Amino acid sequence: MLTSRPALRIITALLALAVIITAWIMVIDTGQGVEQRQLQRDGVPVTLLLPNDASHAPGVVVAHGFAGSAQLMRSWGLALADAGFVVALPDLSGHGRNRAPLDWWNDPEQFQRDVQSALALLGEQPEVDARRLSLLGHSLGAGAVIDAAMDTVQPIQAVVAVSPGQSEVTPSSPPNLLLMAGAWEGPFLEAAQNLLEKAGGPGGDPTTGTARALEVVPGVEHIGVLFSPQAHAASIQWLAQVSEISPQPATRVSPMLWWLLNLVGIIVLWRALAPLWVDDDRLRLDTAQAQAHGRTRRPLVRAAISGALATLLLIGIGEIIYLDGIGGILVSPQFALWLALAGGIWLALGTRPPRPEWPDLAWGPIMLGVLVLGFGVMGAALWLAWWPPLHRLPYLPILTLLILPWAIAFATALQGRAGWRGLGVGLGVALITMVTVGVAAALVDGMMFLLIILPLLPVMLALPLLVSRPVQRPWADGFALAAFLGWTLTVMFPLI
Repeated sequence: MLTSRPALRIITALLALAVIITAWIMVIDTGQGVEQRQLQRDGVPVTLLLPNDASHAPGVVVAHGFAGSAQLMRSWGLALADAGFVVALPDLSGHGRNRAPLDWWNDPEQFQRDVQSALALLGEQPEVDARRLSLLGHSLGAGAVIDAAMDTVQPIQAVVAVSPGQSEVTPSSPPNLLLMAGAWEGPFLEAAQNLLEKAGGPGGDPTTGTARALEVVPGVEHIGVLFSPQAHAASIQWLAQVSEISPQPATRVSPMLWWLLNLVGIIVLWRALAPLWVDDDRLRLDTAQAQAHGRTRRPLVRAAISGALATLLLIGIGEIIYLDGIGGILVSPQFALWLALAGGIWLALGTRPPRPEWPDLAWGPIMLGVLVLGFGVMGAALWLAWWPPLHRLPYLPILTLLILPWAIAFATALQGRAGWRGLGVGLGVALITMVTVGVAAALVDGMMFLLIILPLLPVMLALPLLVSRPVQRPWADGFALAAFLGWTLTVMFPLI
């Protein structure tokens, strides 16, 4: 049966399509004025961003942090390229396209060498003045650029360390050090303040390489600082001063705005059109059956019990098996195993889906396609390393299967809960998951980094929730959610 008011839905869909097209037009325009090259040095893939007609321009290596990528730093790189710098964006070992496994336990200088390889490549470009090279790094990359600057044969003019950890610095090395941290990332801000004190305090002379400063970026945390216009402007001002250039005022709108508009447009388009092909009678029947059999009863209580027990079980497993890096990838297997345990317990508590039907085989991939279109396709062009390299693909089905029980339980618990009621239950489950996973991350080896990105979890769950609500097929909804999270875990965390 077709849903009511189809004309209004079609009008809404057309407006959403107009927003999507506009966003893509602006994204295509985003790359104007900057040439992009894909190169490699010593096994390190490097993306070069060059201002059009660049000649003897200063260069900057921009290094990402743990679970990051060259693509994640692209927004910052574009801001620097617009200001007149040639920018090198490397994928560090174990990350992104880099096929070298991460081995920082046995080789603590691995990231330092990766940065130095990118620096050597940058200095060889004919458009670059090899006497005016600088380094910028975020989080783990901040330590890498500090270490690289203190142990390189190439002269370095300045270093920008964003959200740094602990490093060895002196009042004269590395040269012209700008420390930066978001106001909402307490431990990293404290580390930046300690480094400033070790480096001799604020002040110094840029001409002698002793300039030191700390920039506190308001209103951002560990990930948000990467896309802050204030952070970009502060780094440009610092590097332009030592490179003796006059950068052009920033005119480029943040590409994240177009990504967000595209995402909203895709979701609205889907929510407008999907109900036209959903059988309302089937929804009412499934909802009645779910309630009659108690499949959707007390979802928050069941989610809390399953999450707490999964955390205890994972802690116990961690005492028997060393989980850090199990399967050759960091963090992802532990998180997926937690979801498998929580999902199994949640289903055992009575949150059981109806029998799968043939249409589920179609609806699941369709909803995954909507998520990929909204979140990943434009994201891959702007800031996400979204398309898994071939050497990462084997992890995708394994992680998806581990996540599937929890995803199906979550989708079943939401069956028949429409509107604000469904949204409230979904957010409640997300918050419960944040807390219980957070406890596991604090206590299980190799999961600590999840504490930094846990605030993103409600967003990652909200998107599949918005896509699945018109359909309400637990098996299809669960597959789309599991594959979406599995895909993210496959491309995000480093290989060892």
